Amino acid sequence: MLGWAAVALSVLLHLVLLVILLVSWRVDSRAKFIPPIPINAALVELPAPKPKPHEDNHRQPLHAKKVAQELRRERELALKRAEEKKRDAQQEELRKQERRKRLEAQKKAERKKETERKKEAERKKEEQRLKAERELAELRVEQERKEQERKEKALIALENERQAAQQLEKDQLEQSKYIALIKNLTSQYWNRPPSARNNMEADIRISLSPFGDVLDLTLVKSSGNEEFDRSVIQAIRRASPFTEINKLDRRLFDQYFRRFTFRFRPEDLLR
Repeated sequence: MLGWAAVALSVLLHLVLLVILLVSWRVDSRAKFIPPIPINAALVELPAPKPKPHEDNHRQPLHAKKVAQELRRERELALKRAEEKKRDAQQEELRKQERRKRLEAQKKAERKKETERKKEAERKKEEQRLKAERELAELRVEQERKEQERKEKALIALENERQAAQQLEKDQLEQSKYIALIKNLTSQYWNRPPSARNNMEADIRISLSPFGDVLDLTLVKSSGNEEFDRSVIQAIRRASPFTEINKLDRRLFDQYFRRFTFRFRPEDLLR
C-alpha cells in the first residue's frame, strides 16, 4: 500500500509542475519587448590569476615529461632520418659500384671483342695470303705442266712426222718397187706394134686382188693409137696374176694397189 501511495504522489507532483510550466510560458510569450539601455563601460585589464601551489607542482612534471617525450621523438626521427640517409647513401654507392662494374665489364667485353675481331681479320688475311700463294703455285705448276705437255706433244708430233716421213719414204719405195715389178712383167708380155712410137703413153686403171689377180682394166688416158692401147691391155692380162703382190703388206696393198693407175711408155722398154 505504501508503494502505491508513493507512485500516486509522484504522478501528482509531476502534473502540478507541468501546469505551472504551461502557465509561465503563456505569460512570457505575451510580455512586451523593452529596448536595451546604453551603458558606458571601459576595458579593465584584470591581473592573471596566480596558480595555486598545488596545481603548479602538478603541471610542471607533466610539461617536462611531454617536452622530454617530444625531444626523444625528435631524436628518434633524426636518427631514423640519418639511418635512412645513410642507407640511401649506401644504396647509391652500391648502385654506383654496380654501374662502374657494368661499365668496366662492358669495356672489357668490347676490348675482348675488338681483340677477337683483329685476330679474325688477321686470320682471314693470312688465309687469303696463303690461298693466293697456293693458287699462284698451282698456276705455275699448271703452266709448267701445260708447257711440258706442249713440248711433249711437239716432240711426239715431230717424231710422228719423222716416222711418217720415214714410213712414207719406205711406202713409196715399196710402191715404186712393185710398180717396177708390174712394169717388168708387163714388158715381158708386150708385143710392140709397128705403129708404136716414142713418147707414146697410155694410162690404165688396174684393180687387183690381194693375190695379184687382175679384176678389172680401164683405159683412163689413151695414147692416141688404138693398136698401142690394145697391146698394153693385152700385155697386162698375159702378165697376170702378179703373185709378188701377196708378199706386200696389206696396208700398202689397200692404199696403193687395190686400185691404181698404171702408165705405160714405149721408151721405158728400150734397152
